Amino acid sequence: MDGADSDLVAGERRVDLMHALSFVSTESGPDGEYIVNGDLPPEVAPPFIRAIMRVEAELLLHDAELVTVGNEEPRTPDERRTDAFVALVLRIDDRS
Repeated sequence: MDGADSDLVAGERRVDLMHALSFVSTESGPDGEYIVNGDLPPEVAPPFIRAIMRVEAELLLHDAELVTVGNEEPRTPDERRTDAFVALVLRIDDRS
């Protein structure tokens, strides 16, 4: 296994995820929020989708521990997917 193959983020090669991110852009929304747009080519999308799903699964397991009788779901599925995207981007950027 060469150095690039051993540099994994959420189970995928960092270089593949960085390539996928080159197809993602953001824009400011009307209420100050950011809108993330991505049109990933079919040959680029699978590693990115798998990585997002793995991070989202980690967050879902964490959220499951927070659910109690008096406490509803800590995050909505949309919030969890957004948090997974941000966490993945931070992991891709973290080279320590």
